[in-house]
Amino acid sequence: MDPWVIFDADNTLWATEALYDEARDALVAALVAHGIEPIRAEEAQQAIDKELYETFGYSAERFPASFERTLIHFLPNASNEDRLRVKGLAEQVFFRPAKAHQLLELIIEKLSNSYHLGILTAGEHWVQQQRLRHFAYSHHFNAVEIVSRKDASVFDRFADRYNVNRSLSWVVGDSLRSDIIPARLAGFNAILLSVRNWEQIEMNSLALPQGAHRVLDLSEILSIIPLTIN
Repeated sequence: MDPWVIFDADNTLWATEALYDEARDALVAALVAHGIEPIRAEEAQQAIDKELYETFGYSAERFPASFERTLIHFLPNASNEDRLRVKGLAEQVFFRPAKAHQLLELIIEKLSNSYHLGILTAGEHWVQQQRLRHFAYSHHFNAVEIVSRKDASVFDRFADRYNVNRSLSWVVGDSLRSDIIPARLAGFNAILLSVRNWEQIEMNSLALPQGAHRVLDLSEILSIIPLTIN
């Protein structure tokens, strides 16, 4: 059985949240031009987006739909052209490259001396494939899997498929709900990367499991994960 380090992708290997922030800022600016207060516009979009999550999850339909509904909330008579325009602002997040961590190449180099490397990412398949195409380091990973959502059974299947030694393996991700808690339930070591994410969904009132670690920067995992295995 082999030791692995399995990474989440969005907001872990690459900074996705900044793309959503920039799109939201563009929507707010469009509404401000119609006399809407910025804070009201932003709060409305986020509330609508959270509500739509119950139906759409991380589907690529959700975020653009939240922009359209936010527009209609404030401007019920908005034209079809305006509706398509604001949806287009949201859809850009699926096509724009997300920035990878500046020390990622070094992190990969050090870990790959002792571990197989994997990516286990959740979301709509074509969106994640698009982001992986922009990711310059995909060829360094021994396995890349895209799933609709992550729970303990997903980590169990990954471990069984790749003959993973769970006690010597690590999961690194930014979400308690989707990464750290299910990884620990599946018997992995785990490191939470504390970065900005969709906190209402991914962190809401959840506690760091016993035995899991927390870091503020991805490079800090090198001081936690043993770089040599006896």
